[in-house]
Amino acid sequence: MDLLQLEYFLRLAANEHVSKTAEQLHISQPSLSATIKKLEAELGAPLFIRKGRNITLSPYGQAYKAYVEEAFLALENGRQAIDRLRNADDCKLNLGLLSPYVWTEVFQDFAALYPEVRINRYSVEGYRYVDQILAGKIDLYLGGINRVEALDNAKIQHTTLYEDDMVLLVHKSHPLAGSPGVDLRNCRNEHFINLDPSTNLQQFISALFVQAGFEPSVVMVCDYTLRDQMVAENHGVSVTTKLAAQKTEEKNVTYIPITWPAEKRKLGLVWRRNRVFSQSMQKFYDVACAFYRDIHHNL
Repeated sequence: MDLLQLEYFLRLAANEHVSKTAEQLHISQPSLSATIKKLEAELGAPLFIRKGRNITLSPYGQAYKAYVEEAFLALENGRQAIDRLRNADDCKLNLGLLSPYVWTEVFQDFAALYPEVRINRYSVEGYRYVDQILAGKIDLYLGGINRVEALDNAKIQHTTLYEDDMVLLVHKSHPLAGSPGVDLRNCRNEHFINLDPSTNLQQFISALFVQAGFEPSVVMVCDYTLRDQMVAENHGVSVTTKLAAQKTEEKNVTYIPITWPAEKRKLGLVWRRNRVFSQSMQKFYDVACAFYRDIHHNL
């Protein structure tokens, strides 16, 4: 028994005419008759009384019709419930973020285009975002994805939005200021200002120090908002991304490209594999891709 059989049954019960019903359904009369006979065989009772070309419901058919109509009504109510939930989802987005400070301009672009969509932002450091995606707590993660391939998780998908070069942020009076590039292996005597070790970016930076073969002398640990200021006050140097260095508002700092290790910081979006995007997810995905595509062309 399937929904097509039940749909044919209700249409035939309403018309009480085989050829007219077959024409409305765009099928042949033998096909319609065969479908009804199959349904009757499964139920073990005749649903129609045939009188020439005309038919009427049998007592069995009359009793059965009420239940079929109730079933279709329940299915329609279910569809409407899904529509209501989908419409609610289309005005809401749960977004996991590496850092709320990095994505300000993306959010400004998105809000200008889609002011009706409310974004619930959750700060997600490290790689806990995978668990939160799989648990349905966040729809998308926006942040560093250098280790996402290494996770080898068949339940998640990702796209790379931007690959950023790594640089050394220094005070303008620093001896290296103005250099075309710097090998991190030659910076073992520097005093470093780091982010919290639990942060995604600092974990990536720490891996660079491992490649360079030394443990840095850390004079200070602070967040994104204070790091540039501390460099501007000449407390030390800091490893960061080229994009972050270009966006600093501190006038007394400059940056030097790190020539080795030549690792790039990957930024991207992550979501549950085979997840059907809501309209709000698709809108944000499109805006983020366009934003970083423009940045890439402008640099």
